[in-house]
Amino acid sequence: MPVALIVGATGLVGAYIARKLKRSGWRCIGMGRHRPADLAACSLDGFVTCDLLDPTACRGVRAELADVSHVFHLARVLNAGYAIPIKENERMLLNLLDALEGAPDLAHVQIMHGLKWYGSHQHPFAIPARESGPRPAGVQTFYYAQRDAVEKRQRGQRWTFSTLRPHCVSGVSVGSPSNLMLGIGMLGALMKETGQPLRYPGSAQAFSAQLTYTDAGLLADAMHWAATSPAAANQDFNVANGDVFSWEQVWPKLGAYFGVETGAPGIDGFSEKMAGMKSVWHSMARRHGLAPHAYESLVSWPFVQASLGLAWDQVMSTDKLAQHGFTQRIDTLAMIFRILDNYRELRIIP
Repeated sequence: MPVALIVGATGLVGAYIARKLKRSGWRCIGMGRHRPADLAACSLDGFVTCDLLDPTACRGVRAELADVSHVFHLARVLNAGYAIPIKENERMLLNLLDALEGAPDLAHVQIMHGLKWYGSHQHPFAIPARESGPRPAGVQTFYYAQRDAVEKRQRGQRWTFSTLRPHCVSGVSVGSPSNLMLGIGMLGALMKETGQPLRYPGSAQAFSAQLTYTDAGLLADAMHWAATSPAAANQDFNVANGDVFSWEQVWPKLGAYFGVETGAPGIDGFSEKMAGMKSVWHSMARRHGLAPHAYESLVSWPFVQASLGLAWDQVMSTDKLAQHGFTQRIDTLAMIFRILDNYRELRIIP
């Protein structure tokens, strides 16, 4: 039986891959600083509590990782304002690899990256983004440090690695604040509650930009494939739904979904305004009988603002993924409303 170590198992992507692997007959072990209260609810068979920034602590859990065959490294160090430091994230991966040293059955290590590999967070880039392109000059991201580190460590080893590059992973999750679809659902509900039009938080340029997004279920399937397919060994793959859309096309449909008018794009001070709607949310939640969750635990408004604020096209090619054997596709528009429907069914949004 394969044994998966999922670092960051309680996040959105972690939850999806854990469920996928459990259905496939794997044993799943989570890893992080805080053990979840209900392992079964997280599709986990066990949990290793460890601070991956502490090398001594990592070496101390080697015995608990002796049976691991496949690693899914999904965790990140985040600073205030959704800043992602390079050195700390590189160190976390290196400490994890140290902790796995000597694991006799280790077959594959997978790292989750994203479209920022191509500088999407800093400036326009050549589209569609392809894995074969050079690293863009002047781009600052921990992805490069991690990619170089895992390739160096893999030399001479029996295990292989893969890195995946999705964009705006979209799924159903609670307690994972980096969650754009829940943010959109909460924004629509709050605008309905306060009688305001549903305006796009970014600029007109961001509103019309062409985008490729990634369904969390499709990503989990791609993760499973890449971790077990010989064709994916030591490779990097863009992972996306396979179609292209813009929020300008979707936004009127969102207005109809929430029963509100839509206004011109652009909201000054969006993150601060949304953070200030905590009392409105809790009042609405009580009236509609929503599941009780702390407002701050549901969504990171700076993350939503950053995700919707890039004023250039963000399109990636998935040709390499298909050529190596993974050909699944998802309709993004259908995905968006399926996720929102699921949040309504779970009583997370009204």
